[in-house]
Amino acid sequence: MAQKESYYKVLGVDKSATPEEIKKAFRKKAAKAHPDVGGDEEEFKKINEAYEVLSNPEKRKQYDTYGQYMGSMPGGGAGAYGAGAAWPGNVNVKWTNMGGDGQGFGGFGDFDLGDIFNRVSHGEGVWGTDWEMPKRPMRGRDLQATLNLSFDEAFNGTTKRLSVRIPSSGKTQHVTVKVPAGAVDGGKLRYRGKGDEGLDGGEPGDLVIVTKVAPHPLFTRKGADVLMDLPVTYPEAALGSSVVIPTPDGSKAKIRIPAGTKDGAVLRLTGKGAPKLKGDKGRGALKLTVRIAVPSELTAEQRELLEKLAGTMDPDAARPDIARAAGTSTRKA
Repeated sequence: MAQKESYYKVLGVDKSATPEEIKKAFRKKAAKAHPDVGGDEEEFKKINEAYEVLSNPEKRKQYDTYGQYMGSMPGGGAGAYGAGAAWPGNVNVKWTNMGGDGQGFGGFGDFDLGDIFNRVSHGEGVWGTDWEMPKRPMRGRDLQATLNLSFDEAFNGTTKRLSVRIPSSGKTQHVTVKVPAGAVDGGKLRYRGKGDEGLDGGEPGDLVIVTKVAPHPLFTRKGADVLMDLPVTYPEAALGSSVVIPTPDGSKAKIRIPAGTKDGAVLRLTGKGAPKLKGDKGRGALKLTVRIAVPSELTAEQRELLEKLAGTMDPDAARPDIARAAGTSTRKA
């Protein structure tokens, strides 16, 4: 007969372990091995079997005395031979008063081993019960789907109809998705109970919808803020100007470019961004990054005027540190 692994070894405790230590070890082992969390079902059965015996003072005493040869224990199948396995040979032996205390085999008095082995061969176990993995309700898996949106749909909000296939049943469910104004690329919308079906009466999982927002030719999003590059001419930046621009909500706005504005400067229009999410009130800002536009072609008149302007300007004023390091500066340090 193959030697069955010790119940103490299964739980990872010493033979002298207290009931509290046995309970603590069982909970730790069972939590890791439970099938609901991806554990091994056979390992979980072994842990449960060991605990059923060692947590009961009387059964533990019997186990310490006779070990695996006492047959099956409650909730543990059929001892060393496993549930439903027949005991070798045709045994029908009656034991009477084998214990030194006059109480028979371990305090059981007269009993018929033939009856016990018959139970084992029929899968009942010595104690007359089969070990059966208790069915527990299991929550269904969460499902994920992607919802494609235009920039304007995400900015203003919209309602979409989405079809999602349920893996466990193969059915298709239709979900009406309300996209909030200000939705962002990669944002998630969770619909409770719209995921995969649960098992053994468990509740269904959730449906998580990930929004994918298409790019816009002018605007980009950073949270509730909307970003846009604003090309301006050199005279506009140097002298100052006013520019009419489009905004993400479809309206127009006039923005003032201060004289002396440099390339890369950011101008801000408060309240012209996207609606804020997650309980925040108001809107973000429209942020305009100034880009000095350099013409690729010039008319003869433009070239003449620029050459006159260049003659009035000192290049060292634009790059003093570079000119000094290169040794071309006419200025004193």
